[in-house]
Amino acid sequence: MTRLLKTWWPVLIAMMFVQMSNGLTGTLVSVTSQAQEYSPLLQGMILSAFFLGSLAGAFSAPWLIARTSHPTSVIAYTLAMTLASLSFAFTSDPWVWVVLRLVAGAAITGIFATVESWLNLSVHDKWRGRLFSVYIFIQLAGLAIGQLLLSARSIGETTLFLLSAAIMFSAALCLRFERAGNPAITEVKPISLRGLGSRAPLAVLCICLSGFSWAGLMASGPAMVQLVGLSDVDKAIFMALAVFSGMLIQVPVGYLSDHMDRRKLLLSLTSVAALAALVPAFHLSNTSLFAFSFAFGAATFPLYAVGVALASEGLEQSERTAASALMIVFFDLGGIGAPFIVSAATAEFGPQAYFVSQALPQLAFAATILIFGIRARTA
Repeated sequence: MTRLLKTWWPVLIAMMFVQMSNGLTGTLVSVTSQAQEYSPLLQGMILSAFFLGSLAGAFSAPWLIARTSHPTSVIAYTLAMTLASLSFAFTSDPWVWVVLRLVAGAAITGIFATVESWLNLSVHDKWRGRLFSVYIFIQLAGLAIGQLLLSARSIGETTLFLLSAAIMFSAALCLRFERAGNPAITEVKPISLRGLGSRAPLAVLCICLSGFSWAGLMASGPAMVQLVGLSDVDKAIFMALAVFSGMLIQVPVGYLSDHMDRRKLLLSLTSVAALAALVPAFHLSNTSLFAFSFAFGAATFPLYAVGVALASEGLEQSERTAASALMIVFFDLGGIGAPFIVSAATAEFGPQAYFVSQALPQLAFAATILIFGIRARTA
């Protein structure tokens, strides 16, 4: 593992800078568009443009990799994101912001799809779970730091956008020191969403669940605790506990992923997540909220890394570039659905419904694993 880290540290540090910039820019755009008093329709278009761009980035990454290389593709996407972040500092036109968020979504997802393809193609199965866990850990650390940088908003939004662009450019500089090199690919085989889903159904469901859990906690969680009536300090603690526990658990889960049946590991994680969500559903208090945040973050944040490792088990080397992009698409699909479902349930039935809507998908996935296991034993 030490040898792998020595090889991949420039890429991992670059990813931390990418998420620092992404976290700062995303939150800053949301806060600033509200302060500028853009209409709700425009605000929605600005936020939605990012996800539309995200799909474009996922599908363009395999094409760009095939025509250049993994390192060159990451640098290209990183520079595109740098220019988008920089441009926010020089205009407040909401329609320009829609275009910039479209570019930002494509660039960020292009970075993720390319780096994950790079990792998948270069790392042996027995190490993949651990390296992906470190990769997610680094991302979470960068995201957390990016959120903290927003506290310097008193220096002005323009300055923060410039800072975000500088951080993103630093990611491109880090890649000048990478030692991993471009993996040898004789061909890049296309694979469709349906094809990946049919060949690795459990892994795809896991990745969708990961997106649903992430968006349900990080996007809808603040609204839920606002409804409950937590103080601003308690809201910050609630969100911080989820990120902190997710960071702590990544590497241990990655180790287990490489040393045991990944299906059994996913059964354990989703069972813990369901239990964590059901406790405040029946007994809502500050203590149960904080316990939920810590346990749910720890159980759900590693799902993506384990799902990717599970999906890669049955793929050919030439298919992993296209599959890496599709996995991000599945994550996005899960993430897009969560806020609508969770918010509607909470609005209709109250805060407890938030936790029920988070628990049910975890229970459904755990049941799916058990059913697959029964079929495997009786085959």
